[in-house]
Amino acid sequence: MSESMSGLYRILPPGEIDVLGERVFCDDELGLRWRRVEALPGEVLLARINARNETVLRSIAMLEEQDQTQSDAAERAELHRIEGKLNLVLELLTELMRERQAEPIRPHSMRLNARGLCWDDAGPVSQGALLEFEIFALPAWPVPLTLHGRVTSAEARRDGWRACARLEGLSTGSRDWLDKLVFRRHRRAVAHSRTTR
Repeated sequence: MSESMSGLYRILPPGEIDVLGERVFCDDELGLRWRRVEALPGEVLLARINARNETVLRSIAMLEEQDQTQSDAAERAELHRIEGKLNLVLELLTELMRERQAEPIRPHSMRLNARGLCWDDAGPVSQGALLEFEIFALPAWPVPLTLHGRVTSAEARRDGWRACARLEGLSTGSRDWLDKLVFRRHRRAVAHSRTTR
């Protein structure tokens, strides 16, 4: 672990370190909905949820990663043209989905990795509760990740609550792809902080 990362862990609240561990995490403002559930879904449904999460995470990776190939300028230009069209389709689809939703999905400040998440919320969250989360990891794409987590801490703050939950029921594939998403976004945040200094 780098010295800068170990320094960062020292300033995290103990409840967050307990959930996230001393692993790479990303801080972000993401659309989030959650609801309390009594138990994890059955084995078949959970496998289906994990397969869908893998598909969503792979698609996000494809959309976020820039073309690193050694192809010539004409091929890169064609790829960028196609990417531009896909982005337009995604934006139109997002607008259509927003119009059909009964209530808008509010962004929440959160800290996330493949072990757990901590997020700010307006209302209280019960410690020990099992929650089903819908996390919209790509604002331009109205397709959520569906994750389950058990609340390990919930702390009242002046402007709301800060809660943390340890993720449960993730398949190895979903965990690996979530790790990749977190690492990409962490790396991007580090690069951004270096250029703004």
